[in-house]
This record gives sequence, structure tokens and C-alpha cells, in this order.
Amino acid sequence: MKEVADKLHLLCYHSDYYSLDTVFYKEDDLVPGRPEVSYWLRDIRVAFEHENNFNSGLYREVSNLLITNCDLKVLVTYPNDDGREQLDYLRKVIQGSRQSQTISDDECFLVIFGFESDFSWDGYVYKQDNWKREAADAISKQPADH
Repeated sequence: MKEVADKLHLLCYHSDYYSLDTVFYKEDDLVPGRPEVSYWLRDIRVAFEHENNFNSGLYREVSNLLITNCDLKVLVTYPNDDGREQLDYLRKVIQGSRQSQTISDDECFLVIFGFESDFSWDGYVYKQDNWKREAADAISKQPADH
């Protein structure tokens, strides 16, 4: 996660911040005057959830991301098949949120499917009408403030 944070010019905390697997932030996001060894944030740039077990209820991860105020919400998981059925279900979960239109307009919810068989991955950005597929190289070239 540190390498990803470095690439985005952000810092990361990856020790379960309020039940989020990893959060990315800027130095200015840390609460001033906090004890030096603590991580109290007033802003989160990226909230990251990682779920190894695709069939374990991804709605929980999505729900946790939906109630997190941040610039980008990311879920990484590993489907047993193409994952289309689960993507359709997760889109319905997000659509039921009051923020669904904003999330769609801002393109700030990303689901990444990793495939162990050929060490590849597919990225999907939430849109109201469907998921927008993103190529791996397009996502990796995004500027840090996107």
C-alpha cells in the first residue's frame, strides 16, 4: 500500500482506520496537536477495502465505503468468474444511497477485480446506468488529486 500511496503522492495508514483496511491522506489531513504516534485524521483522500473472499458479502465493504467521506472509494476483490452478477448487485447497493448521483458524476467509486489465473485486473467505476470499465494503464496514470 505504501508504494501505491507514494505513486499518488499521498501517505497511508493501513492498520484498520475505523474498520477501513487502508486510508490515504495528506500531511495536512492529520489533526494538529495530536500525539505524534497517533493517527487522527480530519480528511481522507482514498478509502480502500480489500476482500480476499469474493463470496463473503461484498455489500458490507461497499456499505462501509459509502458512509465514508473521502475523495475516492476503492474495493479490491477476486471473483470466481467474470463478476458481472456481483457488479450488478453492488451497483444497486450504491444506487440506493443518497450520494449515488454525486458518486456517479464524480466517478469516485472504483471496484477492482483481480484475476489470479493470469495476474491481471479489471477496474470498474460506478455510474448510475452501468459500470464504466477502466483499463489498468488508464487508472495507474491518474493524477494524485483525481
